[in-house]
Amino acid sequence: MIIKHRNNPYIFVAVPKTGTTTIQNFMMAQHVIPELAQKKCKWLTRDYHLTISEIYSRYDIQESNKYFKFAFHRNPWDRMVSFWHDYTTDDLHLHWSKGLLEYKNFETFTLEFANSEWRNHKNFKPTNEYTHINGKQEVDKIGLYSDFNEELQNCFVKIDLSYEKFLNTKKLRRAPREKNYRKYYTNDRMIQAVADAFNEDIKLFGDRFE
Repeated sequence: MIIKHRNNPYIFVAVPKTGTTTIQNFMMAQHVIPELAQKKCKWLTRDYHLTISEIYSRYDIQESNKYFKFAFHRNPWDRMVSFWHDYTTDDLHLHWSKGLLEYKNFETFTLEFANSEWRNHKNFKPTNEYTHINGKQEVDKIGLYSDFNEELQNCFVKIDLSYEKFLNTKKLRRAPREKNYRKYYTNDRMIQAVADAFNEDIKLFGDRFE
């Protein structure tokens, strides 16, 4: 999550596994000049994965209409694969996600997810729990991860950041995996388990397993 309070103010709601680390690192690099990096910057705030409701509460946002608020949504079947792959193979996550290794494989994790402790973990929350308050969309823009480049470019126009510079500086941190998420789902029970767990998102965004 990043909040910029002046000159094209915005709130970027960081929904996990939607490219947020890359975006936030770029934003911070553009906004914070080296001599300010060692000081507390009052007009720029970076935090972890917070819902829009938590952001309003923690940072006492009084005039939210002055901020351009945006986030990204990822197809939940694709997002679950990304969760599993990165959180069980990436050393940056294993300090807190090693509990996932107790699951025999992705199929077991998927089938047991809805009734597990992970369902309520902040990193696994559905998009709507980040972007909505009492069932109402609170952010101005929810870009689709499937159209990431175009959606991000449109958001950057709103907050006066260079998309071309972003393309030149971004680095992929993820470990290699099969790009076609469908190949990870070996039976209909797995597909339905994710559909049940992310039912509200699927209704809101029209996601399909395709």
